Amino acid sequence: MNRKHHDVGIIENLLLKWLSILFDMVVIGLATITMGYVVYLMVNLITETMHSFDIENVLHQIVLVIIFLEIFELLTMYVKEHHVSMRNVVELGVLAMVRKIIITLDYNQLGWQTLIGMATLIFVMGWIYVQERQRRTKHEEFLIEKGLYRR
Repeated sequence: MNRKHHDVGIIENLLLKWLSILFDMVVIGLATITMGYVVYLMVNLITETMHSFDIENVLHQIVLVIIFLEIFELLTMYVKEHHVSMRNVVELGVLAMVRKIIITLDYNQLGWQTLIGMATLIFVMGWIYVQERQRRTKHEEFLIEKGLYRR
């Protein structure tokens, strides 16, 4: 009876290992698609800028490229470390909010409730970002203990 329980543990570990590998492959695929889209956006930006220069469209494209590069960084971080830093997620959220607020919104059509909600969301994301920037990671703690950390 003890032998059966041991076999189930081996099967579970093997299944979890294969699922982890499959998940990594999906993440690598998403990272590849993301980088391909960044290249497409850059080529599109260059060709459009040659024909007609619209500053609003150029800013929109540049911020969009930066957002996708941040997504690519998150995906590669996950593949390397199997962990994503909250700091990077908040940076991505702040960047997406900035893009939405500065480039795509028409403030004349928004009510005061929406503006207060957006301001609150920006404040909360900024507060989380500051808290994450001040928090030391385990790697930083290790480097500080060993006397190798430089700021």
